[in-house]
Amino acid sequence: MNRPEIIPAAPPGKRPRDLRLDFFRGLAMFIILLAHTPQSTWLLWIPARFGFSDATEIFVFCSGMASSLAFGAVFLTKSWFLGTARIAFRVWQVYWAHIGVVLATVVLMILLDRTGMGAEGKTYTEWPSIVRIFSHTQEWLLGLFTLTFVPGLMDILPMYLVILAMVPLVMLLYRLGGRPAAFGFVILLWVAAQLGGYARLAEVIEAPTAFQSWLLTVSQPFTVLNLPSSPWNDTRQWFFNPFGWQLVFFTGFAFGTGWLPAPPVRKWLVLIAAGYLALVVPFAWYKIHADWGYLPERSALRLWIADMRDFIQPMWWKTGVGLLRYLHFLAIAYLAWVLVGDGGKRLRDGWDGVLRTTSSRVIICLAMAPVVLATVPYAYIEEIMTYLPTANDWIEENYPLLDFKLFTLSQLVHLIAVLVFVWNAIGDRARQWLLRDAFLAAVPVIRKVGTQSLAVFMVSIVLSRFNGWWLDVIGRDVWTRALVNLTGFAVLIATAYLVSWFKRQPWRDDKKRPAPVASPRPGSEVGRPSDHAKAAVRA
Repeated sequence: MNRPEIIPAAPPGKRPRDLRLDFFRGLAMFIILLAHTPQSTWLLWIPARFGFSDATEIFVFCSGMASSLAFGAVFLTKSWFLGTARIAFRVWQVYWAHIGVVLATVVLMILLDRTGMGAEGKTYTEWPSIVRIFSHTQEWLLGLFTLTFVPGLMDILPMYLVILAMVPLVMLLYRLGGRPAAFGFVILLWVAAQLGGYARLAEVIEAPTAFQSWLLTVSQPFTVLNLPSSPWNDTRQWFFNPFGWQLVFFTGFAFGTGWLPAPPVRKWLVLIAAGYLALVVPFAWYKIHADWGYLPERSALRLWIADMRDFIQPMWWKTGVGLLRYLHFLAIAYLAWVLVGDGGKRLRDGWDGVLRTTSSRVIICLAMAPVVLATVPYAYIEEIMTYLPTANDWIEENYPLLDFKLFTLSQLVHLIAVLVFVWNAIGDRARQWLLRDAFLAAVPVIRKVGTQSLAVFMVSIVLSRFNGWWLDVIGRDVWTRALVNLTGFAVLIATAYLVSWFKRQPWRDDKKRPAPVASPRPGSEVGRPSDHAKAAVRA
């Protein structure tokens, strides 16, 4: 009887990447570029301007999830020692990435000044984040390499590598005491960081209440729970306190490892999350709580919002991720989780059929058109003054002059009216193309940026300074800002694809040559089933 043919088992496949993880991390990279570009009005419309949390939470949370997929399995399937070694290697990479980013930015600023390419009368090396390298060079270099000097706007990577270094400890606690031990450590460390941060914030309170005085006394010992950020200033600490931000990281880590289950999709949870985001807007959007915002300067409502914002500051401060800030991010993350659908379904299929048009779109267009036209002089004042001086003179003589608050409010009304008008005017086919074809074409590009987040982030920090110089040279208006920001996006995308290409190592020949088949010995029987089986095994 013939023996069955023996076929070698296929190697186990890699766990597929979650497309939602890379997609949202890619979005965070674009937002971070806008947030770091000097005097770019586009950053006034990023989500952080309307809430407490921002793209940093997205980056740290997604990094936690990615770390659980990349490193968590090593701890669980190999050993704690090998998992720690894998983390140490990643920390080493992030450390040198940070050093390279800072030095590259410094060199760029020096280059702009030495070549005279900068704006007239501006010295780029006087940027506060790097200016001391020229007056305190020895302290600056020593602090840079020991992470006791962390320049502003270049402090995310140091925070990230310290949190990465905590992963072995959390995994050890998990092995010893399970999830309660790991969660308990993370939460208690975050609470201690909040107390230390509150003690520093309370120092500026002129007349603290009895409760504030008691809390200040209790929290004073925890002020050391941060790291020094300046060799020449003993009181200055890291803007991103890693002992507070680790809560966001390990939340993503817990979801990635399965320690926390996927949140259920419930209507009441969606309403709570959306309601909380709406409730936060007045305390986060500068147009509401600032003196020169939309509300009258001395109005009771504006004063109450400003006072309440100051009172709850320890709970929304960015340095340690206060409770209200953390909850704000969770609300955004949950709504994003619901919007993209089960397993990121809408990232694969698009939004076609989700948003329905109404039969009254013609009426909407007719209603919005006068609003759009009436607010044009307020929305494009700089462009009209620059490119249409005659029209500007006519507007000054014949158009009503509004005070500053109504003027800025008119700009917001113009933007909303334009969006509503264009959406209803473009027609069903164009809407379908935007919601499905264009969106699905953009998803893999954004995901590619997310898969190469470290390299893209490194480029974005230096690029943001370059874009600031570029705007200084060509001027700042609606068109130049669009040119610079969109070009910056293109550079990030090109960086992601280029790094991905290099990582594939296309110069290597991965094609395996077939093993030579030995010639049959004289006198042997050729073609026996057993011989074929043995040849298959040898191959």
